[in-house]
Amino acid sequence: MYCIDTNILIDILRGDEKLASKLQNLSSSLIYITFITLCELYKGAYSYHDSVIKISDIKNLVSSFGFLNLNEKICEEFGKMYSELKKTGKMIEESDLFIASIVKVNNLILITRDKDFKKINIRTEIW
Repeated sequence: MYCIDTNILIDILRGDEKLASKLQNLSSSLIYITFITLCELYKGAYSYHDSVIKISDIKNLVSSFGFLNLNEKICEEFGKMYSELKKTGKMIEESDLFIASIVKVNNLILITRDKDFKKINIRTEIW
């Protein structure tokens, strides 16, 4: 089971057909995105000069994915990861830390282009 990071979806929305094809090859697996990722996508869409088209593109793209939200166990994992990163001085963005917490608690593989996730003990595939 996989979780798709925001940067992968943004590149697909920008027309990266090779990446879209690679993602389609995972169709036999369960694929999720987090509500954090969805928020990031909409934030970008509403900042775009023609937001109506971008919002429609997002809705079409994410319609085939499952959604993962926060719960108490994920919030606890977030706190634990944050503390460990702070002690080592290797902080990452909090939105990425939320995504990492969701991925870890749900025992998923994160598909991303962000190498910052290597700082955290989660399974990743860098595309």
